[in-house]
Amino acid sequence: MTHQRLPARGCSWSQVQAQMAEARKDDLPWYGPRYFKPTYFMGDDIVEVADKAYQMYISHNLLYGTSSFPSLGRYETEVVGMLLDILNAPAGAGGNLTTGGTESNIMAVKTARDWAREHRPDAPNPQIIAPHTVHMSFDKASQLLGVKLVTLDHSLDYRADVKAISAAINPNTIMLVGSAPPYAYGTVDPISEIATLAARHGLWMHVDCCLGGFILPFARKLGYAIPDFDFEVPGVTSMSIDIHKYGYSAKGISALLLCQAEFEKFRRFSVDGLTGLYSTPNIAGSRSGGAVSSAWAVMRYLGEEGYLKSVKRILEIRDRFIDGIQAIDELEVQGRPHAYQFGFGSDTLDIFAVADGMADRGWVSGRGVEPPAILLMINASHETSVQAYLGDLATVARDVKAGRVTRRSTQQVRAN
Repeated sequence: MTHQRLPARGCSWSQVQAQMAEARKDDLPWYGPRYFKPTYFMGDDIVEVADKAYQMYISHNLLYGTSSFPSLGRYETEVVGMLLDILNAPAGAGGNLTTGGTESNIMAVKTARDWAREHRPDAPNPQIIAPHTVHMSFDKASQLLGVKLVTLDHSLDYRADVKAISAAINPNTIMLVGSAPPYAYGTVDPISEIATLAARHGLWMHVDCCLGGFILPFARKLGYAIPDFDFEVPGVTSMSIDIHKYGYSAKGISALLLCQAEFEKFRRFSVDGLTGLYSTPNIAGSRSGGAVSSAWAVMRYLGEEGYLKSVKRILEIRDRFIDGIQAIDELEVQGRPHAYQFGFGSDTLDIFAVADGMADRGWVSGRGVEPPAILLMINASHETSVQAYLGDLATVARDVKAGRVTRRSTQQVRAN
């Protein structure tokens, strides 16, 4: 990276704004009917609430939410309380807000590690066991915190292999992880079975519910068949849930929830320094109050009724896509999605050739590697594009089969 000199003289805001407009001219829109990467849109009114609430507190520091800015402390307490209720936490549960799902999962590992020092002193080399489909944030947590991550080699029908998890448990195991659902696929892991293993062996059990936390509870209330996944499952110790996904707040805000508030002592970093006690429940110290105020405002704005309506709408859109893809010869949806995202592939076609062909027609989507897949993450903006997408998909699939379209991309698929 080359050095970039600071301008000798400042520019006017109009000049800066013009430069920024020029810089972003090749950027894709953050959501839209032809864009299927992770974006979370449910209406312009919700975006307005999220953005305006964020702006009200953009310069306020959540670090001082219990002193200088008590309204922020109130928002955090009430947001966490609503999340605990949504996920059926028991009386006496606790939690706090983070800057995103990665931080929530890292803090879950930190909490489990420090808990194990007290409750599992016979595990000097702590290990986590996680499914093949676990989110990469656990790899990051492993490297940061000195805890070994044991990731299974396979998943059965896109769900965690419980027998393999059981076989991998050893005296150094302190934590099991399940996803509800994993990032690439919308199929919830068998959380009840994993939690039973955790309880039997006296282990910490974490459910990564970052993607499904604002979908699965409401889908269940709407009558969809959703596997048990939350704090009602005996043995679940902690859960992570992202509010900036289908909670529709502005980024970045997530939460780490604990089945017992007393476990918060293992989550915190505390040290006496020159200015007194420094104690934080997060990796970050200073945090903008904008994200928590946005989350509180959107959750108040939508309420349970609003989330039920949004989940019903988005799952109906998802089902239209799934039914249409299943109707196309050579293509198959992977697993049985419980949430809004899913992958589809083919036993006979080069699915990345299909992806390239769809990209040529203006469709932007993610790609999965194991197994090869096109990944779709559905939001409300896709309601108007179902038929157009399926029509182009059928055409491209035929063209790939006939050899008229071939794969051009050999680059490694990246999460970002």
